[in-house]
Amino acid sequence: MKPAMTRRRVLFALPAIPVALSLGCGKSSPEKRYRIGLGPWVGFGPFYLAQEKGYFDDSGVKIELIVVTGIAERNSALKAGRIDGLAAPVDYFVLSAGNRLEMTIVMAIDESAGGDGIVARKGIDRFEDLRGKTVAFQRGLPSEFFIRALLRQHGLSLDDLKYVDLETAEAGAAFIAHKVDAAVIWEPWLTRAVEEGGGKVLASTKEHPNLIVDCLAFTKEVVSQSPQDIQKIVKALLRAIDFWKDNPEEANRIMAPHFQLDPAKYAVVLSGVRFADLVRNRQFFGRAQAPGPIFDVARRASEIWLDANVIRVPVRPDAVISTDFVEGG
Repeated sequence: MKPAMTRRRVLFALPAIPVALSLGCGKSSPEKRYRIGLGPWVGFGPFYLAQEKGYFDDSGVKIELIVVTGIAERNSALKAGRIDGLAAPVDYFVLSAGNRLEMTIVMAIDESAGGDGIVARKGIDRFEDLRGKTVAFQRGLPSEFFIRALLRQHGLSLDDLKYVDLETAEAGAAFIAHKVDAAVIWEPWLTRAVEEGGGKVLASTKEHPNLIVDCLAFTKEVVSQSPQDIQKIVKALLRAIDFWKDNPEEANRIMAPHFQLDPAKYAVVLSGVRFADLVRNRQFFGRAQAPGPIFDVARRASEIWLDANVIRVPVRPDAVISTDFVEGG
């Protein structure tokens, strides 16, 4: 196992936007503003859509979005109390809970449906063919979780690979330049690696649903002290997702500039992303008496991070997931 270098992870191959955006001046009391951290990933568009359509204001909550990139920035913001909530994949919240940064997942925002995958050179036709090969991916977040999960499924581990720790843009570029045998990347690099690098998709989230799902979570303190406001935030985001479903072109025009993309390109990238409306949220979360797939994802993440020795004790899914807010949505 030979990591070549360590890089900071970004959630999309775009320049980070290291600024805070104050959202809304709505009907909530002036004392409380909820600060939500999110990365520059296209699946987080509904947050900006809810802001610009005034849905947070209509719900009576004040929101401040703070862009955070990489696991170190997320952890630092949480530890310092600079954010109250965070948008991130399920596996991150299991990882953070295992390192004493406990949060409560309250809803799903989007899920990868082909937007993430493993691209490989010709001749690598099965996962077993990755043994001894050089594979590039971003350590610490979805790319690592995705490949660990699939390697585990095929009776392999990272120790069977020669891995290189690179951000997605760098991993994709390395594959195109024929410097690595395979790469775990997401769009638009997945398509570019196939078209420009002569690779093929060995596996993607299209065939492995439920595995990479971005969720919104808040600190335990906020959830216990302000459940009514959390419910309002959830409803505002679900309203934004419904607006996108009914008016995709207008919604894309609003969301695209926040990711430095034109609406047409944004729509193409979104083809590998599925926003989670209320029906999908209820299916994914289930009920307290009948837990949905998110509980299995969290359980799987706990097992994977335990095997990776990055957490020391198992994380119970019900310790990081609440079905209350989508049941009440």
